[in-house]
Amino acid sequence: MATQEPQDPQPTPTPTPTLTPLIKRENPSHPQPPQPLIVTQPVATAAPRASHRLSSLNPSLPSLSLCRALCLSVAASLLLAMYRRRRFSTPRRGSSSPLLHSSSWVVAASPFLVDVANYPPYGETLFKYPSGRFSDGRMIPDFIAELAKLPLLPPYLHPGNPDFTYGVNFASGGSGALLQTAQGYVIDLHTQVKYFKNVKKILREKIGDEEVEALLKRSVYFFNVGGNDYRGLLNVTNSTVRLLPIDKQQFVGFVIGNLTNAIKEIYEQGGRKFGFLNVGPIGCSPSIRILKNNGSTCFDEISAVARLHNIQLSKMTLKLKKQLNGFKYSVHDFYVSLSQVVTYPSKYGYKGGSGACCGSGPYRGEYTCGGNKGIKEYELCQNPNDYVFFDSHHPSDKACEYFAQLIWNGNYTFNKPSNLNQLFQFYSVLIIQTSEAQICLPKKHSSLFIFGDSLFDNGNNNYINTTTSYQANYPPYGKTLFKYPSGRFSDGRMIPDIIAELAKLPLLPPYLHPENPDFTNGVNFASGGSGALLQTAQGYVIDLHTQVKYFKNVKKILREKIGEEEAEALLKRSVYFLSVGSNDYGELLNVTNSTVSLLPVDKQQFVGFVIGNLTNAIKEIYEQGGRKFGFVNVGPIGCSPSVRILKNNGSTCFDEISAVARLHNIQLSKMTLKLKKQLNGFKYSVHDFYASLSQVVTYPSKYGFKGGSGGCCGSGPYRGEDTCGGNKGIKEYELCHNPNDYVFFDSHHPSDKACQHFAHLIWNGNYTFNKPYNLSKLFQL
Repeated sequence: MATQEPQDPQPTPTPTPTLTPLIKRENPSHPQPPQPLIVTQPVATAAPRASHRLSSLNPSLPSLSLCRALCLSVAASLLLAMYRRRRFSTPRRGSSSPLLHSSSWVVAASPFLVDVANYPPYGETLFKYPSGRFSDGRMIPDFIAELAKLPLLPPYLHPGNPDFTYGVNFASGGSGALLQTAQGYVIDLHTQVKYFKNVKKILREKIGDEEVEALLKRSVYFFNVGGNDYRGLLNVTNSTVRLLPIDKQQFVGFVIGNLTNAIKEIYEQGGRKFGFLNVGPIGCSPSIRILKNNGSTCFDEISAVARLHNIQLSKMTLKLKKQLNGFKYSVHDFYVSLSQVVTYPSKYGYKGGSGACCGSGPYRGEYTCGGNKGIKEYELCQNPNDYVFFDSHHPSDKACEYFAQLIWNGNYTFNKPSNLNQLFQFYSVLIIQTSEAQICLPKKHSSLFIFGDSLFDNGNNNYINTTTSYQANYPPYGKTLFKYPSGRFSDGRMIPDIIAELAKLPLLPPYLHPENPDFTNGVNFASGGSGALLQTAQGYVIDLHTQVKYFKNVKKILREKIGEEEAEALLKRSVYFLSVGSNDYGELLNVTNSTVSLLPVDKQQFVGFVIGNLTNAIKEIYEQGGRKFGFVNVGPIGCSPSVRILKNNGSTCFDEISAVARLHNIQLSKMTLKLKKQLNGFKYSVHDFYASLSQVVTYPSKYGFKGGSGGCCGSGPYRGEDTCGGNKGIKEYELCHNPNDYVFFDSHHPSDKACQHFAHLIWNGNYTFNKPYNLSKLFQL
């Protein structure tokens, strides 16, 4: 349980947004669009309207006959097995949301309204008529099709007998992976897959067996599944809102299980390339956030279930990649991308991220848009482009365009292991290569391989059997940048994340991430709590020796992927970046009820053991081809909030332990000079982290910080007690309002802002801080 620090100004409660100008409509007499006739021949008037719409969206689109030939020969189609979010009204006070019987996991829903969007004001921005899309204009798949140079794809049930050679959309508003989700009102995922099988039969009759098999292998199958299943867990009564008391992990397992079965069915029909949107922060949609605290914050309890889903989705895709030959995939982190836009709407060109353009009540979160859902009166904004959400559930045309662009060409932060554009291109690349196609890297491409402790760990400890004391995969870690706990011991990024950016590399994944990362840019082996000595936190962390073993495995993978010669050249160009030692020296602290001291050991000899193990690791990496090494020496350990409070109540740094760090740094300098003489081609850069951190802690205001002694998150004096997140035995902790005011985020680790400062100093700082040169120079050598 976090309590805000008393000395900071209390945050102003988020008011109900002033959405201007508003248009109240009572009993609007919108003309309904003509209903299509179900006839054996295509309706003659439908085709011109569709073709006109296509040409206006993409004037350069070839004629239908030419494009069909092109698509069948070299291009990929986009087969959309995507469903949109639930289209029923938010449960009203006094009614109950769907009930779930744990014995059979059957969702028995009370009557609710599963909606359609075939009435105004839906479609008002682009189509100028309600097309059935839950938006003022286009949805994400419409933009994806345009980016893939495909026409606007028809809904499968369109009566005009669509041309399926470009793909088709099977999505049904309100459906889920579970058959029981809105059962009887929507087209469930299982039925969508049956429709796809029917499309395959039609294509075989139309273009032949051989050509259809090739087309289906080239095509991309795009999914967005799960959000509606989890909304069914909401239980709303007159006075409270909560989630049904069921095993959330098990429930998510059923959803993922049904999705897995659907994927395997499509794979058996010939599908090989699959795109996924994970589940977004459900609790941040206007319709859900108003259920708690009148909408002033997101409803995190339901969003937490989405996070469980997303973890299992990542594991599922990795498992399928191992099981199914030729299975390729891209997962877009919609949870992160939507969270960022909702939290910082003005950064992305919106006036509001919490409320909707169309609806009623606080934040226009009541699902009344269009006046066809039982309540006639609703509010409509003047410009939907000002809003992330068009109605109380769904993104606006402008927001859909932003997300589609991010899905299509966003980097590794948002798309793993690659973006959708790369997924489309994969087959084409293989066509023009030999059957033993390999990746060709630029001649000067350098990778970054990271080793060390929690100063560098970006999430490896998420995937090992350890305790929460060695993990950061729970709030408030990650709150500033990622908006979710990524496993980094910070409110945002760690130093290596920013170094990778400066080196024009993508955000590097943790080695143990289940999505089988692309190692050609490098990878992070660091583990929070680890040291050079095997005995340091033994059994709870990944020690340095094991990290080097992981690197050797990466080398094998790279040799298979890019060839032996290219792998050797890449490893020689790459930089190996290490932060090792502080946890080893932390083991020397001897704390009793009344005193704190260092263990009575020979400090020089102990440092010698640490430096000896580090030297052996460097030599092993050198033998595998590494030549360029970057080091961060050990900082002033006694100045971290967790250690300084052990003596004099934290009024000064605990210098006895910092003195051991100084001994380490002297021996580290001697070691690098010795290795330069011993190892041909050995190059290095040592950043004096002791000096750079000492300066910021001593003169925080000089560097833009309000405090250098205490942490943003923790408890006790200087927030030096390691309780951040409430998952280390003590539930209550304090959290500052602005982590950017602090050098330390928790009682040990730098904040995102501090990491930025140190990373830039490591990258381009002068000889005072980097010897014999900075890391930028090391990359260039």
